[in-house]
Amino acid sequence: MDQEKNHNRVPPDKEKQLNKSGFVSLRYRFILITSLMLMILLTTLALVLGTLQTQTIRGRIEKQGLAIAENLAAISVDHLITYNYVALEKLANQAVNNPDILYVIIHDKEGRVAGYSRRPDLQNKILTDAASLTAVEVKEFRITVHVPELSSIPVMDVAVPVFLPGSQDRWGTIRVCLSLELMYQQIRQTRWSILILGSVALAVGILISNWAAQRVTRPLETLVNATIEAAQGNLQQKISIHTRDEVEILAANFSFMIKEILAQKQQLENQVKEIKQLQQYAEKILATMNDGLLAVDMDGIITAVNPAAHAILDIPCDQVVKGCHVLELFNKDVPFADYIRQSLENPSGSNQREIHLQKGEQTRVILTGAGILESDKKTPRQIIFNLNDITALKKLEAQIRQSQRLSDLGTLAAGMAHEIRNPLSAIKTYVALLPGKIEKPGFLEKFQRTVPREINRLNALIEELLELSRLPKYNFKLTDIRELLIQSIELLEANFIASKIDCQWDIPNGLPRVMADADQLEKVFINLMQNSAQAMPDGGTVFVHASCKNAMVVIDFRDTGYGFSPELAQNIFNPFFTTKAKGTGLGLAITHKVISEHKGQIEATSREGDGCCFSVSLPESPH
Repeated sequence: MDQEKNHNRVPPDKEKQLNKSGFVSLRYRFILITSLMLMILLTTLALVLGTLQTQTIRGRIEKQGLAIAENLAAISVDHLITYNYVALEKLANQAVNNPDILYVIIHDKEGRVAGYSRRPDLQNKILTDAASLTAVEVKEFRITVHVPELSSIPVMDVAVPVFLPGSQDRWGTIRVCLSLELMYQQIRQTRWSILILGSVALAVGILISNWAAQRVTRPLETLVNATIEAAQGNLQQKISIHTRDEVEILAANFSFMIKEILAQKQQLENQVKEIKQLQQYAEKILATMNDGLLAVDMDGIITAVNPAAHAILDIPCDQVVKGCHVLELFNKDVPFADYIRQSLENPSGSNQREIHLQKGEQTRVILTGAGILESDKKTPRQIIFNLNDITALKKLEAQIRQSQRLSDLGTLAAGMAHEIRNPLSAIKTYVALLPGKIEKPGFLEKFQRTVPREINRLNALIEELLELSRLPKYNFKLTDIRELLIQSIELLEANFIASKIDCQWDIPNGLPRVMADADQLEKVFINLMQNSAQAMPDGGTVFVHASCKNAMVVIDFRDTGYGFSPELAQNIFNPFFTTKAKGTGLGLAITHKVISEHKGQIEATSREGDGCCFSVSLPESPH
């Protein structure tokens, strides 16, 4: 019993479930099904044998009764014709000597009793019972089974009509009544025999089914116990089943599966350790990194924030913000709140941006960017904001620019001295010669032509220097770059035609607008295209191409002129640096200044003899 309980042991939660659903052991199910099949088989066998036996015995009795009745009919024809009732009664009494025959009745043609075995008192009478009334009317033999009034044992009544030879006239009826007691006795004996043999067969079948069930279920119970142990975490077990059938294959597969699960478990444990180490490593990086990190889901709920983000966003370190809505931390008018709102509404359009945060009287510059963390279905799941306080970097850049201005001022002074020296020398020479040669013919005319020209040259130089050095006074507003470029090209169209220059442009519709001073940018575009034209004295092609890259509007001015070396490209935007025979070298310096004031960039690339390209990049407007 204990062993059986051990075989049927299941986990507590599973045991409750099985108790509710009516758990029955597989062994008992097998025995029960086998017993039911045996009982059905034996019951069917008993019914079939009983039915066959009943039909066989009854058929034999019917044949016996019919033979006796037909024999009596043949013998009694002459006696019925002559109404010899004495002879008929004698025939009836002789026929009942057979123990199976209860009585013999001979009816004449009027239905009266002509002979009744052992009942002479009924001779010449008409019987009124149902069996008699039916028998005297038969036209051919008739066999009926009924229970007499004074008996409980069924009898078989065989009635045969008596006809004259060669005639259809009925002259009487012979009735032979046979007892069925022996038949029912044999049937009862057969049923008892079947019941006893069936009970023995059922008992033997149950024992055999129990043995077979144990042979089948014992290895299965071993597998069940192994699965229970495995469910409880015991994977270090060996299963040895040798049944040479499917159960052995099942056990082998289960053992293999256990080994695979054990290997997978070990692998998962190693992976969990690695994940924990990586998680600790990531947490350590987030805690020690100088850049701030703020992660929010698509509903704006904060999922992660590191100490640097607390410091950059001026959030107290003891304030719990994880699980809060990100916009609750900022005033709705703060630029960073506006940037977060735009990123949540359009995650794919989040670009890097400089944001100015006011902290008391101090303004901090934060460089922020947004990255999208996607789900398995490639849909945005979280947005990670990277925050970098570049206030100190901006101050350093200002200092560098100041130093660069001082350096440029020295270069400017040297260049300006060089540029001024030549016209001043000419003026000085003519002034020195003026007292002695004023009366000389032609000298005064030459003086009046040379001195004003050099003075105008000095004046133009001073104007360009003032343009380069004066404080910017720009009128910034939203500007359509495409419209401005086309307008600049149209202004130079006549000059291009006169110089045999073909201007080709690719300026697509839908370019982002920029915050710019349209007049200053127009001067820049015209200056760059005029430089390209001057680099092609024998004619050529100017290409103007505009595009949008990384939130910047990029305009390329490319020509097919003589170009310049990469070494010259490094100094081409310096004041007084020029490759032309004539010119002050201040045009590109002024161009560089205008682009810088627009927070843009300008680059020059070229190869000698293969033209050059000036690339202007302007930040698109966020509005």
